[in-house]
Amino acid sequence: MSFSRVLFIGLGGAGQRHLRILRRRLPDSTVFSAYRRTAATPLLNPDFSVAASGCVEAEHRLTLYPSLEAAFAAGPELTVISTPTACHREPLMMAAAAGSAVLVEKPWAESLDGFTVFRDRMLDRKLAFQISFQRRYHPLIAQARALVADGAIGRPMAATFTVFSHVPSWHPYEDWRQLYAVRGDLGGGVLLTEIHEIDLAYWMFGVPEAVFCSGGNRCGEPLEIEDTVQLTLLYPSFSAQITLCFMHARPSRRFHIAGSGGDIVWDADGNRLTVDGRVTADPAYANDSMFDAQAAHFLEDWNHDDSRRALESAGASLAIVAAARGSLISGRAEPVVLP
Repeated sequence: MSFSRVLFIGLGGAGQRHLRILRRRLPDSTVFSAYRRTAATPLLNPDFSVAASGCVEAEHRLTLYPSLEAAFAAGPELTVISTPTACHREPLMMAAAAGSAVLVEKPWAESLDGFTVFRDRMLDRKLAFQISFQRRYHPLIAQARALVADGAIGRPMAATFTVFSHVPSWHPYEDWRQLYAVRGDLGGGVLLTEIHEIDLAYWMFGVPEAVFCSGGNRCGEPLEIEDTVQLTLLYPSFSAQITLCFMHARPSRRFHIAGSGGDIVWDADGNRLTVDGRVTADPAYANDSMFDAQAAHFLEDWNHDDSRRALESAGASLAIVAAARGSLISGRAEPVVLP
């Protein structure tokens, strides 16, 4: 697909990354525009440090609009949404009404409210939709998923996914206590912010029957959101455990899938995939490579079935989160109800 008019809603760190990649991949004649509600984030370098000079608008030759209404009246062909999670829904709905393709940062929104209306409109109008679950485009993670699907390690018996990250270290250019991830009013909390591993479990194993979840504000800082959770995704013949924590000073990311005939371990430390003791490693792999591969697929090899699958994963991941939230309240396993 080629887009001649691309609109950005939100240009924080995630939005600027998408902007850099799309500017590189789309023709020079492409018109880029933006609506920025606060314009609080300065021009960033690819490593998320603040650029020594310049501003986002001038660096990327952006046309700025004073309102969402004005932005969509200009007829964007692609809308890229990278606002705080709780601010996704309005531009998503406006993009669908305007007939624009959509690339949205994960998750779809802070809840499934309005999701079926959006999904049906996008599918009925055959509009392209992609949600940024970029870890699906990591070559070693994709290899692990293919091995599971092919039965290379036999029948899954157990799986664990673990993520420790550190919100205060994410954006040195802003006060982390105002970051959307730790604000309930902006759709924060570790369940939504680190939803990638929930999506990976769904991508590898499908929709669980139910979810048990424990956790809360465990870090010592008085936050209004859950910063640490442990989920058990209950499948008919096995379970997958997911630990998510984004207030830990030593970041790490890994998963281990144990099968009846072998096992698979991936570890972000050294970017190592171990399959029955055989190691493949690519320690030089760059984080942006996943985003670039995601954009390449979206622009060069996308079809209606891809949009349908992306919508299914957007809905399924939030349905799992909804069950986890319910379990935090009830103290028991809650069924996963798809939209």
